[in-house]
Amino acid sequence: MKNRATIKDVARLARVSIGTVSRVVNGNKAVTEENRLAVFDAIQRLGYRPSSIARSLVGQTERARRGTPLPPGAPRLTAIGYVSIDHSILTEEMPPAGSRVSAKLIHRSVGGPAANVAIAASRLGGDFPVAVDLISSLGDDPESDWALAELLECGLNVDAIERVTGGRLSRSVVIVEAGGRRTILNEPLSLPIPRIRDYFNAAAARQGQHCLHLEGFRVGLLDELHLTGASRPDLVTIDTTGLPAHWQTPAAFGTLRRSCDFIFMSRSAARQLVGTDVDDGELADTLSRHAADGGASIVLTMGASGSVLIQPGKAPVCVPALAVDPVDVTGAGDVFVGIFLAVFLNTADALTATRWAAVGASYSIAAIGVNTVTVTADLIATGLASLSSQPNS
Repeated sequence: MKNRATIKDVARLARVSIGTVSRVVNGNKAVTEENRLAVFDAIQRLGYRPSSIARSLVGQTERARRGTPLPPGAPRLTAIGYVSIDHSILTEEMPPAGSRVSAKLIHRSVGGPAANVAIAASRLGGDFPVAVDLISSLGDDPESDWALAELLECGLNVDAIERVTGGRLSRSVVIVEAGGRRTILNEPLSLPIPRIRDYFNAAAARQGQHCLHLEGFRVGLLDELHLTGASRPDLVTIDTTGLPAHWQTPAAFGTLRRSCDFIFMSRSAARQLVGTDVDDGELADTLSRHAADGGASIVLTMGASGSVLIQPGKAPVCVPALAVDPVDVTGAGDVFVGIFLAVFLNTADALTATRWAAVGASYSIAAIGVNTVTVTADLIATGLASLSSQPNS
């Protein structure tokens, strides 16, 4: 029985790279007409049949763009890092070692810090339109096709996602206990540095405001990409979750403040970076002293207690969260960042962005799976109105 033709066979016959075949199949326009015709000819001669999901991606992209048109000059957000398939396991408590228990629910969703940030920013809408590019790496397996389709449905531009032949989608297991506390186990992810450089070289020629956001796992890109002068985006931001251990020091914190415009951090990450174990009130004051000499603004997220915006030369401002019974707090920080950046890129007002992000992140923890709740501008506006009507809000 004759073996089914593979993408490698098509690339060999067309005398192009496997990546070029993938881009032709997925409708990416960054292919010469000569190569496109060669690939189509090879596909026809070999009877190659890419997955039905892959063949439908072009149509999905067009439908998504028609359904959510962006105004001319809309700001652009580029998120670099993880896309994964999250298997969220809901249980009363963490099972003891060696045990076998039945989960209350096992939920599958697209996840990963960078993907979560990108999805939150793209979904917000309303007065905060933003074009969102996601740079990551996927395989050529059915799960990667599924993840790509999900990202397209959220309105993301995925042209800069590399499809690795023979690879598969990164996987993550999230064990969620009662009250929303979670434990995450994820696989490592390798990103294509040359392709990222090519992206930024092209992005530098585009008009409009541009923001680069890095997850903590990708902090090394600050050095590897050498983003200076015309190649540096208007805004560079980072979430400290996932920072390698050698970056979790006061000295490294100084480097981050000089390299970035906004730093997002949890309480535990903040204590590592400033090298002290103090209570929440003192923590904000300590960060404020660090920020007094200039550099990045800091956004400290504190769960149900809300957030603190710390800007150089200004007193810290506490922003309340919305009271929500937590089901799964996974990715709430990512949702916060995505909403903050979409609002800030459209308003240049960090306090307004913090208020919108705090409420949006509150809504995201009300269901299992970080992207299960679609947090829109209308939904957040309702929450903000509710907060303003409360005493001492």
